[in-house]
Amino acid sequence: MSEFTTWMQSNWYALGNLFLQFGFLAAGVRFAREILRTMRASQEQVGALLKLSATGERHSSSAERSFANASPYWLTPMEIPPVGPQEFLESSPSRWVVACHSLVVWLQTPMSSGNAAPWRRAIKWLQAPAGS
Repeated sequence: MSEFTTWMQSNWYALGNLFLQFGFLAAGVRFAREILRTMRASQEQVGALLKLSATGERHSSSAERSFANASPYWLTPMEIPPVGPQEFLESSPSRWVVACHSLVVWLQTPMSSGNAAPWRRAIKWLQAPAGS
């Protein structure tokens, strides 16, 4: 046991580096499996849609059930949660309304005026010597 302890004390950096590389390898394999699983699910859904359009069956519940049984990633209409009307709790206008109004006001302002553009004034100010 003494030899192993002395070896570990003299090579702690290399041992830690090895463990870190194994950790990165495990994380890379995990992410690659997730990406491949997502791609396979997408391909199964596209294949099911192609099969559905090729057979000409549109609103058949038996076709939906067979596709749902073929792949665990296929979503039937019953599994999709219904979306209800949105309730606004604020009495003030939303951010989108304010942003749209600001955009309309900006678009209605004249494009040019007698003065130089603000960005040109900023560039001139930056190019001017510090003492003036």
